[in-house]
Amino acid sequence: MMAIQVKDNYLDKDSFKTINETMSSDMFPWFFNDYKLNPDIDDDSLFNYQFTHLFYKDFKSNSQHFEILNPLLFQMNIKALVRVKANLNPVSDKLIQYDEHRDQEHFSCKGAIYYVNSNNGYTMFDNEKVESKENRIVFFDTDTKHFGTNSTNCKNRMVINFNYF
Repeated sequence: MMAIQVKDNYLDKDSFKTINETMSSDMFPWFFNDYKLNPDIDDDSLFNYQFTHLFYKDFKSNSQHFEILNPLLFQMNIKALVRVKANLNPVSDKLIQYDEHRDQEHFSCKGAIYYVNSNNGYTMFDNEKVESKENRIVFFDTDTKHFGTNSTNCKNRMVINFNYF
């Protein structure tokens, strides 16, 4: 199992700006999920929801905005995608830690989380906290348990989660 690797200022300014502005625009399609991880096991708490945008799943692009990811895909040297999903967690008065999970239960591949905006949310891997800082990426194995949070100091926390080979 590889240790997590964090890299700041991952993309050039223009590529980062394109991703950030596209995903922050009122024309970007976010889809409501009334659960965070699994609709069959998640609790019914009031804050157990998120908005998602599935860029890639089932061996094909699922988004008309997929091309904004090209600079990331190129720099990450991806051979094959498994899934690419963006998560948007709205603000609340309290920082909420969501359930710990693994990205893939049935096989192991590479994982990465790209942070689209800066806020006081974070991702926790074992005892390593990765703060949400725009244009930061963290690499990990998908069988590494982790959890994320929302934020309390801006309107939302946006990340893009990659599972790949």
